[in-house]
Amino acid sequence: MSQWMERYWLEVIFAGALTGLGILLRRINRKLEEWMREHEALQLGMQALLRDRIIWAYNHYMEKGCCPIYGQENIHAMYAQYKILGGNGAVTKLVEDLEDLPASVGSRGGGNQDQT
Repeated sequence: MSQWMERYWLEVIFAGALTGLGILLRRINRKLEEWMREHEALQLGMQALLRDRIIWAYNHYMEKGCCPIYGQENIHAMYAQYKILGGNGAVTKLVEDLEDLPASVGSRGGGNQDQT
């Protein structure tokens, strides 16, 4: 036995190291897949929250008949992140409609249009 160990010790060490590496890579892969599922769930959740807030803002400001500048800024900030997260075009129409609202009840024209 000792003669065999003297002759094949390097192969035994490499076999053990490769086995350990395989086990380690499998664990890393499982953690990565778990992280990716969690990340996707967070993205979809954040997208749903942004969509909800944009729809809420749309209903709120359409009822008021105006959308102040700070409202426009908030909506555009939310919409930009919503699009990055893969948001669809349904909310785009709402944002465009909000852009056409005046900044105050007595104002003329849309919030982003030139006032002459």
